[in-house]
Amino acid sequence: MFTIKNEIQFDTAHYLSGYLGKCANIHGHRYRLIVKIAREELHTDGHLRGMVDDFSHIKTVLREVEAEFDHKLLVEDNDEGRRLTEALRAVKPDLAVCLFPTRPTVEEMSRYIFRLIRGKGLDVTEVELFETPANSCIYSE
Repeated sequence: MFTIKNEIQFDTAHYLSGYLGKCANIHGHRYRLIVKIAREELHTDGHLRGMVDDFSHIKTVLREVEAEFDHKLLVEDNDEGRRLTEALRAVKPDLAVCLFPTRPTVEEMSRYIFRLIRGKGLDVTEVELFETPANSCIYSE
């Protein structure tokens, strides 16, 4: 088995609706995403001969992930999240608020990113998303 990895970092804020505790306020993180791509055998022909995948292709996909999250506010797509988004946009109409399909925890974001990357054709085996230098979630299927 051959495994290669690549990583990116992005800055994102989130709001955890219904959460009780210090992180109930809108707050942000410098996320670090590590993606692992694996194959049993290396490609044997074509431009990928001797490789698991093309790092340039992986970087292109990761830049798309970065563009989806970087310098945006993630809010759960529920009644509370839609009301908050509406209120924020009443003050600043061009605010980059993204309604996220689930509560935007590091766990849910890891799963979402894994499936997003897989949907773009990469044989991703694992993603690790760091919310802080010491706290991360590893997701695989």
